Amino acid sequence: MATSQIVCLVIVVILAVLAGVLTVLKSKKHDLVKWIGIFIFVAIALTWIFGVGQYSGTELVDWGMNRQGLTDIPQLIYYALNVGGEKIVFLLALGIFYAMLSKCNSYKKLVNTIAEKLKRKVSSQIIFILVCSLIFTLMGAMLTETFAALIFVPFVVSIILAMHLDKMTAFAVTFGSILVGVLGTIYGGDGFIWFNEYAETSATTGIYYRLIVLVVAFILFNFFNVMHVRKIAKGKKINEVEADPFKVEDVSKKSSIVPAIIIMGLLFILVILGYISWDENFGISIFGKFHEWLMGLEIKDTSVFGTIFGTKSAQFGAWNFYIITIVLGLFSVLTALISRLKLNDFISTCGEGIKKVLLPELMLIGTYIVFVTVYSCQTMPTISNLLITSTTEFNPFLVAVDAFIANVFHIDLGLTGFFLGSFLTTIYSANIEIVHTIFVTLYGFVSLFVPTSSILVIGLSYLDIEYKNWIKYSWLFLLGILVILVVLFIVMAYI
Repeated sequence: MATSQIVCLVIVVILAVLAGVLTVLKSKKHDLVKWIGIFIFVAIALTWIFGVGQYSGTELVDWGMNRQGLTDIPQLIYYALNVGGEKIVFLLALGIFYAMLSKCNSYKKLVNTIAEKLKRKVSSQIIFILVCSLIFTLMGAMLTETFAALIFVPFVVSIILAMHLDKMTAFAVTFGSILVGVLGTIYGGDGFIWFNEYAETSATTGIYYRLIVLVVAFILFNFFNVMHVRKIAKGKKINEVEADPFKVEDVSKKSSIVPAIIIMGLLFILVILGYISWDENFGISIFGKFHEWLMGLEIKDTSVFGTIFGTKSAQFGAWNFYIITIVLGLFSVLTALISRLKLNDFISTCGEGIKKVLLPELMLIGTYIVFVTVYSCQTMPTISNLLITSTTEFNPFLVAVDAFIANVFHIDLGLTGFFLGSFLTTIYSANIEIVHTIFVTLYGFVSLFVPTSSILVIGLSYLDIEYKNWIKYSWLFLLGILVILVVLFIVMAYI
């Protein structure tokens, strides 16, 4: 690395650290927006220091500089909207769906009935948060689209807050647990799938090590969650029940919870069937055969269901965001019919739902601005090459530093695989299992606390939690996980 690059990098790091310190000490609101802005600044600044790099085998091809300036920022925003478009539309559909549910007496009765029964005993509350945390953790570890787990977050958040627990508990049990699942991912995550595709590895590569991480992380994370709930029960924490964007009101006892149970139950079944790769991971081919048969039904040489479902239809286990978005739309209409909403009220409710997810949408777009900056300018391969080629021997800690830096700016593990996958599998063919484990687990670790993590910033903005408060809540857990990962990497590399 040239002296000028080192000087520029030091200046950028100092400026970013100073901005972060000022945000922590002085900021009383909008700290998450400021943190995302800091990372956008760093991502753009890196394009002024490092050139465009692309691997050809084990050799890095230098394509020169692609510095981003002021007039490039609107283009970065446009690309962010384009790349993150399917998730943006999905969140809009999710907001509309829960806006409809919040008008439905059956759903109101369901939430209030569960909360009323659970809030009477601390032990019942603890059992509930442990069960919910386990479900969200498994979804984070297993679903092919991690965002699909967000479908059930507002429901559980409403119950937890109705139990008079605080919004930090609600965040930890839902968004936090999903990210714990990503930390020890087993088969899930579209980024994980694409990482394996580019690196020519598989979901079973290092699976037992990741399973250890998943189990230990779940136990440690919920140890702190349970301790937090017990403090609330002793009156040592301030309850913040007003934080629920889709808070429901009390309803008369005449309302039945059955319609709401059917809606949420069917939706859960569809998500599990649609977003677990049954064929590839478990050899269950029945869904693929059924989909092929269904699409093959024709009337006068026209595929009936193929025409109805459209070109984006897919078998169970291979669902995309297009499918679940339209499913949420159909369930929204069904909920409106059950609630007997008039057309004008339906349209107004759609607007209410969109407004309530607008801030999370903006935070999501912010993370994708970071993503498209490093994607279009390809600075990470250059940075990675400087680290990896600094030694001729395999060094798991150097690989870990490389993985950490890459995952901070690559909000999608698939992008890391695209840039570095073939290089890693070639140069570290004898150590591919540990390299795979390092990159996958550190992606999950980074997602738990760095504000380039989409699910993290969506959750914090959704529940109006300051970023620094989440760090205060989780720092001991994060420190414990870091120690566990370091020990694991040492064992895998040297024992």
